Amino acid sequence: MNKKGQVGIGILITTAIAIILGLVLLLPISTNVEQATRTETGVITARNTTITGTAGTTYELTGQELVTTLGVTNQSGGGVIPTTNYTLVECVRTSDNLKGICYRALTGPWSGLGINVSYTYYPNGYIDDAGGRSIAAIIILLTAVVIALLIIPHIRKEFD
Repeated sequence: MNKKGQVGIGILITTAIAIILGLVLLLPISTNVEQATRTETGVITARNTTITGTAGTTYELTGQELVTTLGVTNQSGGGVIPTTNYTLVECVRTSDNLKGICYRALTGPWSGLGINVSYTYYPNGYIDDAGGRSIAAIIILLTAVVIALLIIPHIRKEFD
């Protein structure tokens, strides 16, 4: 009995499954790495959130890390609310115990009114460390290299 052919088919099937799984997983992995390394700053990505500025109430806003505060304005009149009437800081969110951005209205004539909070931020899951962002990018590169290394021997056999 010739077992050489059977081993070749087993290796071929294993390699095909590895290639298919690698290609299927490459897109979601690269999407997650892109989101974790993207910095959302600038006017285009500034988040405009309307909340009611009830004094003493903390509101959890979208984002993981506060980059800049663009301003807090009165929703109805558009007047700028002085920074002495609110705090906009990074915090530990009570909803999920993760790092986030919190707005807290202090006492003042704007307490209880609808307001617009504009700020730039890093998204949830952002990798703070530059080395971590580099490693995350290298993971995608190495995944693509491994898939290519699995395919190349079979391509070479076809042309031999």
